[in-house]
Amino acid sequence: MRTLLTGIMLLLLLPNLAFAGQLWGPTNPGMTVKEVLHAVDGAYRVEGGGRLATTAVEEVRKDDVELEGETFTQQFYFMNGQLTQVTFKLDDARDFETNLGLVEALTEAMREQFGEEADSETTKAGIMRKASVTWIEGTRKIRVFLMSMGHNDSLLKVNYQAYFGD
Repeated sequence: MRTLLTGIMLLLLLPNLAFAGQLWGPTNPGMTVKEVLHAVDGAYRVEGGGRLATTAVEEVRKDDVELEGETFTQQFYFMNGQLTQVTFKLDDARDFETNLGLVEALTEAMREQFGEEADSETTKAGIMRKASVTWIEGTRKIRVFLMSMGHNDSLLKVNYQAYFGD
């Protein structure tokens, strides 16, 4: 009976574990570009990738990754040759209000995996609109970020990064 209950509990956890696995994929912070390319099916090297404020540079990418039924581009950022952040950028450009619904769906999925968020805010000031939801779990920081200026299409990203405190 105990084995049956354990099995049922594991089955209930599988969707949550799968969602968490989608974020980093089969990678871990500190991996090299070569290790990430070897570990992630469909990943490829990017020349001239974007640069983050942390100075981390996108060096690896994977297309057509699905989160909550939507297609994202997965971007792997490295600093000093080591993986420090995985970002999912929504492929479809849409208005802020439409993407706000996706932020809510992602937030619910993240809550199931990581518990209540550490921080959440929605700001609408003039032409700028922004929504941000953040979780901190050990040495990982997860953030869902949505922003738009005016009535233009919004930018939606899910950032999953190594975190060692502020």
